[in-house]
Amino acid sequence: MKTYYDNVLKEENTALRFPSFKNGDCVQKLVASMPDDLPLGEWELHTLEDMKWNDNHQCHINYWSRHIIKSMRWLMGQPAYAEHRIYAPQRCFNSDTPLKRLYTEMHTADWWWETQETRDIRV
Repeated sequence: MKTYYDNVLKEENTALRFPSFKNGDCVQKLVASMPDDLPLGEWELHTLEDMKWNDNHQCHINYWSRHIIKSMRWLMGQPAYAEHRIYAPQRCFNSDTPLKRLYTEMHTADWWWETQETRDIRV
């Protein structure tokens, strides 16, 4: 697996997508640091019997899923993601003149601001 990660990280433009990983060892250390004691839920097999892929492929459609709330709790409880979680809305701008607003992630959108303003959040 380390060789696979090393090869992916050497690909063109990969450094732009994964700036925190220098090699496969970094990826494996991050994965190893993730606690495995949170319940993630078991995979469940589902079949869509009333749907087919197409006329030439008449088999039923099978898919796997996990309980979304358990999965989100597991993801949110991972220390590896802690520094990347953003809850507060942000307005980002480029460095050009005149400034232009950037919409790069969900928390940079107007929707995020509007939703935050309308929520009655009590801690």
